[in-house]
Amino acid sequence: MSNTPRKPIPKVAYAPMLGLETYVRARVEKDASHLVQLRASALNQCVYCLAMHRRDARKDGWSKERVSQAENWIDNREQFTEKERAVLELTDAVTRINGESSVPDELWDHVEEQLGEKEARNVLMAIVAINAWNRIAITTRMDPRSLSRVDAFDLGNE
Repeated sequence: MSNTPRKPIPKVAYAPMLGLETYVRARVEKDASHLVQLRASALNQCVYCLAMHRRDARKDGWSKERVSQAENWIDNREQFTEKERAVLELTDAVTRINGESSVPDELWDHVEEQLGEKEARNVLMAIVAINAWNRIAITTRMDPRSLSRVDAFDLGNE
């Protein structure tokens, strides 16, 4: 992680992001949000967001093992329900997006089958939100040590 400071984003620019965040928090189950946030942040290697979301998931009762499993779910598939795997599969596809073939119709159909049409769309917005936050945090070099109540595990030092 570089310590090169970047100019912060003007606070007014965060307003649309916070609106999206409010929308997602009101419509996506907390456990699904944790899965999305942990997995996308791990894929994007966003140390700031990983620290924040590890801390938040553990605050909500997740074990360190569950947090680690979510970040590396492919090696831990059996630890997740079919619905959770659908959320994680969509998170992977959208986070790694590279053209229309990245999210095949079969995957979207499976996600809708598991979550329902409305929840699938809300989870998509959660994935979009965390990917945007990851890009802001990485680009502006946000320091995870600046977060309150993070420990060595949250910072990836355990």
